[in-house]
This record gives sequence, structure tokens and C-alpha cells, in this order.
Amino acid sequence: MKTIHCYCSTSFEIEIKNKIDLDKNPEIINQILDDNFMEYSCPSCSKILRPEFRIEFSGKDISLTMIPEIERHTLLAGNIELKTKQVVVGFKELREKFIIKNFTYDERVIELIKLYLLDKINSKLEVNILFSNMENKELIFHIYGLKENQTGISKIPEHIYNNINDNLQERLNAPEIKDLLSLPYRSVNKISTEVQ
Repeated sequence: MKTIHCYCSTSFEIEIKNKIDLDKNPEIINQILDDNFMEYSCPSCSKILRPEFRIEFSGKDISLTMIPEIERHTLLAGNIELKTKQVVVGFKELREKFIIKNFTYDERVIELIKLYLLDKINSKLEVNILFSNMENKELIFHIYGLKENQTGISKIPEHIYNNINDNLQERLNAPEIKDLLSLPYRSVNKISTEVQ
């Protein structure tokens, strides 16, 4: 059991599973994709709360830990011991991994596209880029942090994805790219966060 503290000063307990087998609980995948995983309603004011706790996900083709956003710097410092193959930080990155899986994209290619977008932005702000969808043969990326309370959108033609995918092995020969795409934390967000 975990205690949640609401903004209205109410505290209540919830039952949290710190390990979830997605083969036995496939409905969790839909909750993640629908962006309502781990939502709790305050019994006093009815506000929807989404506390982040460390959770391990396992399944036929997944071995993943989600850690809370507040543990990002601890992860980047190498001070978190993981029992899974991969790690994501927070709900947004968790959801992104399942969206990528849904489209059967190679997440390494997605991260290289995000690296291109990060270079193009050339911002001193702490931005967060996440793949969100594919529509009309375009990959849609959401960019957070460019402007307060606004989400930027970048559309990348699918042929760009295909070109990068066709040359992926060659790109992996570059040590900095190989390091960026290495597990457990495969994300350009580790670069954008470290640079700040």
C-alpha cells in the first residue's frame, strides 16, 4: 500500500503493484496507451491524481522499468540498480515506448530522429521530445519545453524513417551514437537533460 497526498490536504491509501506481467494483464497496455494508467480519484475533492512509482513490466517481449521523473538525475548518475533490460522515466516515456511498439518501429531510429530535431531546435531550454503518432505517412513528434504550457509538433515524412533504418548499422559505428542508443536508458532525453 502507498499513501497519496492530494492538493486538498486529503491523504488516502492505494494498492500499487511494483511488478506487472503484461502477458497476464494485457489490459494495462491499453491503459498506458489511453493515458489513464495509474489514475486515482481523491475521495474528498474528486481530483484525478497520477502519482509516479517505480514499476517493473515483464512479458513475452518486454523487460522494462518505469522510474519516477524525480529519479531522472539519479538514473543518469548511474545510481539506480535495475533488474530489467530497459528503463524509462515517467508516464510520458512509458507511453511512448508502447506507441513505438504498436507501430512496430525500431526505437533506435525514433531516437535518431529525435536527435536530429534536438539539433535543429538548438535551444538552451530543457526540451523533451516524444514520438506520439503516425498519420498520413508522417511521424508526429511532440516537443515539450520550447514555450511554457505549449506543445510543439514536428512532422517527419515516413521515408526519412525508412532511410535512417536502412543505414542504421552504419550509424551505429559512431561511438557517440552507439552510446546514445545503448540500453538500459535509450533516449535522447539523457543528452538534453545532461547538457543543461
